[in-house]
Amino acid sequence: MEIIVNRETLTKALDTVSGVIASKPAMMILGGILIDAKDSEITLTATDLENTIRVSVSGKVAQKGTVLLPGRKLISLVKQLGEDDVRIVRKDNQVNIQTQNSIYSFFVMDQEEFPKMPKFSGGTTLKMDASSFRSALQNTKFCIYPEEPRPHFRGALLEIKGAQCAFVATDTKRLAVVRRTLGAATSEHVRCLMPYRFLSLAGDILPEDGELEISIGKNQIFLKFNACFVISQLLEGSQDFPDYERVIPDEKKLRTVLFQTAALQSTLRRIALFVTERHNKVKFTFSTQRLTIAVSTPDVGEAQEKMTIEYAGGDQNIAFNPEFLLEFLSRVEGERVLFGFSAETKPVLLRPESDADFLYVAMPLKLD
Repeated sequence: MEIIVNRETLTKALDTVSGVIASKPAMMILGGILIDAKDSEITLTATDLENTIRVSVSGKVAQKGTVLLPGRKLISLVKQLGEDDVRIVRKDNQVNIQTQNSIYSFFVMDQEEFPKMPKFSGGTTLKMDASSFRSALQNTKFCIYPEEPRPHFRGALLEIKGAQCAFVATDTKRLAVVRRTLGAATSEHVRCLMPYRFLSLAGDILPEDGELEISIGKNQIFLKFNACFVISQLLEGSQDFPDYERVIPDEKKLRTVLFQTAALQSTLRRIALFVTERHNKVKFTFSTQRLTIAVSTPDVGEAQEKMTIEYAGGDQNIAFNPEFLLEFLSRVEGERVLFGFSAETKPVLLRPESDADFLYVAMPLKLD
């Protein structure tokens, strides 16, 4: 094998596939990146068995071939090269990485042991704007608890009915829902559980714009965008995922307050300085035109802030873990956020004022 490829192009491709390479892989072979060259196309593949990423780039292929190289070391080397072009030449059991003024040699890994690219068979295929899919993943995955023993809480539910698509995640204490409308309706009702690892990988490598093709099979989800392919094993247990529609409070039946997102966020950040892992309760007291947020923590101290609000719905006390609210607020892009509640023990509903398709439900803590 002998190829010449632009260093910046190669670096971007290596970064894309690197997400599935663990710093200390369970099997040495999973630390490798498979490079396959033919015609004028160079394809890089990496896998952790559950997730596989393949990306293709253009380059000059003087001699076709395939080689498996140590991924992390290859990435670090290419990033530090100063030349515009990189020549990669295989000679027997060694591969030379060459620039105009330097040469580096790696011993090749046994490519016969490298897992084959999973084959996708059948399923439902749809198209969505890549940035829309990416933001849906990022705005739900923070509600996942990856260490949860029950598989249906270790991932995010993707549900498709006709032209409506919902991304849902919960750890039983809070729930996030992001809804999207597809360009074309599907004939099937699809429910699948996307693992947390897949959500993180896809969120990192999906582009800011462009179209994304999504295919969902019985046990796999497959993404295709630009010259990149991502395939992941789905979690079992989608049938056990909670009926999230029943959990979401009816906004029309709630008392609601609109907050400036930045103001509420900064207030909670200051108040949160006074909580600990064991004592993480912050009290919200709603009264006419006023919200008081207070905390009292043994061995730390006390804090209280008052905010002027547009509210005349009667006095109400509710307690929260401030981190649960801050994690949602950090993902709100609009200037104002709606906060809806009914009673101290009932779930509250939060959403951006300008986006009714991004919903967050949080369970209050028990008041003393």
